[in-house]
Amino acid sequence: MIKKVKAVPDTNVIISSIFWRGPPYRVMKHGFEREYIILTSPEIIDEVIDRLKYKFNLPENRIHDLIGILIAFSLVVEPSRRINAVEDDPDDNKIIECAVEGNADYIVSGDKHLLNIEKFEYVEIVTPKEFIELKIQKPPA
Repeated sequence: MIKKVKAVPDTNVIISSIFWRGPPYRVMKHGFEREYIILTSPEIIDEVIDRLKYKFNLPENRIHDLIGILIAFSLVVEPSRRINAVEDDPDDNKIIECAVEGNADYIVSGDKHLLNIEKFEYVEIVTPKEFIELKIQKPPA
């Protein structure tokens, strides 16, 4: 039996998937098709809402619909542990906290602060393109 991969797409991957059709879109599409398990957290969801509202000026009802879709296709975890792994951008620690709490295999990000870490404990940090190339399948441990 093949173990389903768990991954945390960061905020920028989620938002990019809404507006553009590149690798971040494909990452989210694979998750919505249940090819892997999308992990997210309330803090990540809040950041997505803030960006959609203040940076992209989307109307509340559109944001509500988009967040509803994200939640419906994700496993929402509540991190119980605070992690300080990203010194240059402490706000990114919420991505790692979510990954650790949800026992993720991957963090999918285009953020250099996260990508520079490469791996935190057992969680690999990869770009959207790298994640797609991994074919989202991983043999059981």
